[in-house]
Amino acid sequence: MKNLFLAVMILFFGILLFGSAQVLAQERPPTKEELEKMMQELDPEAREMMKKMGIGFPDLNKLGTAMSGSFDGSVEESVFPKKDEVRIAAAKKTVLKGADLAPYLAKVHSAVSSKMGSEASNNASELFGMAGSPAEGAQIANGLWMFGSTAYAILVLGNTLQSDPNNPDYLNNYAAFLTMAGAEEAALPILKHLNTNYPKNSTVLNNMAQAWFGLGDIPEAEAYIDSALMLNPGHSQANLTKSVIEEKKGNKTEAAKALKESIKSGYSPEKEEKIKDLGHQVTGKDITWTTELNEDPLGFGHMNWPDYPMNVQESEYFEGEWEAYRAEITKLSARYQQQFALAQNEYAIKIQERAMEMLNPQSNLHLPKKQMVFSSKIAAKMEYYDQENPDLELQRYEEQLANRDKLEEMLREIEDRHGLIYREAMKNIRDGEGSTDADRKAYCQTKDNLNNNLLRESNTLLRDENKKWIDYWRFAMSRRLNYLQYSLWPEEFELEKLRAMITWLGMISGQEVRFASPCEVPEEEEELGLVSGKLGDFYDMTCKEKSEMNLIIGSVTIECNKMTTQLDSKFFKYTVKENMDTDQIIQGSVEIGLDWDLAKASELGPVKAELKGELYGFVEFDGNGVTDIGVKAGAKVAVGSNFISEDTNKATLGFVDDKSVTLIGAEARWGWNSGPSMEGKGILQGMTTKIN
Repeated sequence: MKNLFLAVMILFFGILLFGSAQVLAQERPPTKEELEKMMQELDPEAREMMKKMGIGFPDLNKLGTAMSGSFDGSVEESVFPKKDEVRIAAAKKTVLKGADLAPYLAKVHSAVSSKMGSEASNNASELFGMAGSPAEGAQIANGLWMFGSTAYAILVLGNTLQSDPNNPDYLNNYAAFLTMAGAEEAALPILKHLNTNYPKNSTVLNNMAQAWFGLGDIPEAEAYIDSALMLNPGHSQANLTKSVIEEKKGNKTEAAKALKESIKSGYSPEKEEKIKDLGHQVTGKDITWTTELNEDPLGFGHMNWPDYPMNVQESEYFEGEWEAYRAEITKLSARYQQQFALAQNEYAIKIQERAMEMLNPQSNLHLPKKQMVFSSKIAAKMEYYDQENPDLELQRYEEQLANRDKLEEMLREIEDRHGLIYREAMKNIRDGEGSTDADRKAYCQTKDNLNNNLLRESNTLLRDENKKWIDYWRFAMSRRLNYLQYSLWPEEFELEKLRAMITWLGMISGQEVRFASPCEVPEEEEELGLVSGKLGDFYDMTCKEKSEMNLIIGSVTIECNKMTTQLDSKFFKYTVKENMDTDQIIQGSVEIGLDWDLAKASELGPVKAELKGELYGFVEFDGNGVTDIGVKAGAKVAVGSNFISEDTNKATLGFVDDKSVTLIGAEARWGWNSGPSMEGKGILQGMTTKIN
């Protein structure tokens, strides 16, 4: 019998083979094809034993992103939508007036229910029945879409609209869902109704553009895209579709320009790769980070060390200071080495637990696939840190190495020069048998003066050059820690944090310093007034990118490097497969916000993508799941303020005890923006009904 442990290790697809060391070396993770080959090589006996142990074969689509954010970056070639005259005619023919809206929504909901089947429809009705209000029903639908259950999201929101057919947020979101699912002709009458009642709303205009685009009416789509971009030039989805259209026309420069605007509002690695394919480059300025990256996350820069002596008196004092300082670092390093060993054990345990959890049959429940949401984005941010010159970092490193070599040469020159001066100065000074007190004092005074000059010149050089070396590594290590915080699992990041602390301690304690003893001890010791080099403590590196979405059916928590999804067990049976796991490419985003001046949705229309009110959030997603998420501050509130309603009946979007955590309650307003819907990719494609 083959060793079961070996079989499981193969199925771990490199969790151990392609694990921490490979991530740190930034090597390529295994492709989906390579993982499939590993699994196929398992013999039937090993498969059977795994089955008896309750270990299921994992969903490769989920496992790939769980470790590294993606497989190999390959994306199915998008199909530019062909013009569908029949569906375009149906969409143009249907015009809704006030009394027509509710019956129309009922017809569309009935058609969707028929398409999805009776079981899905009944389950969706039961889900909606658990809501205490239309607002909660809408939030359940939002949550289902976030969790990837697109079929149930459409059905539940359809049920919600039967209870509250005039809510503009629900109407917009329902139309966006229909568009992203391939039923653009059913969405457009709703969007036209909204556009009539709430003109100049970029969210509605974008969704109209995406619907016309999906139907292949490109001139109509372009007109609405231009309108949306006039209101919000940075609109993520409108710019994305504009880029697709411009590329189709052969305008690669305009296509790249639109994609660069899109990537500022919502990052995805596919957008970045597409910009490169169009012959352009992404720079750090093109990637928006919602919170500032800490330039010195562990506080390396605030740590002190003793001064460099510039004369023999200071040398006598500081030599003891440096000895005590290095002894303190030796003890501290030993403590961190022990913590590092414990962290290694913790990492080994956690990575096996995570692997077994992924292999568990229950892991096949569909949850958001993108586990490390910010991993691709932070990699891009770090890659283009030096803006237009990606080779600058290597150049800086090579310059530092060259400076270290040059330092040794300069020190030798200083010592050789001072050696000549010393020998010449001592020729005529007596210090031995027959010498007088005056001779010995003159000898010591000359020797001390010569050593003072040597110390001053050599230690000034060492101090300045060591500072350059240390400052370079402080920058490089801090930058790397910022990257690793968003790209590694917590226990793996803890290892890297400890490794950085140990490395830093070794670096600052290993500074080369020159000492020289005074020729004689003065009768009265001079008060030097020197400052002792206190080591100081490392900063606590805390995550700033935190957000928590309460979706009623569960929650999605983002904390720097990972997404944690929790789905209430009573909803597990409603998870379906006919969603983002299958053949559809779904792209879109959602703006989540509350402006107290815009609290009444019925009066002011759907949430606008250019919302400039108080605090709001956004989520960007594509066929691989969530690609970007964050909290923005509008004109009235700065991030970090304690913004929360005292009236619990109103939306709870804001900061509470932990000012970095965003809580989104059932009453918060959501505005979905559909992205380019490609032909033949939606679960409602081919839905048949007379909707006019």
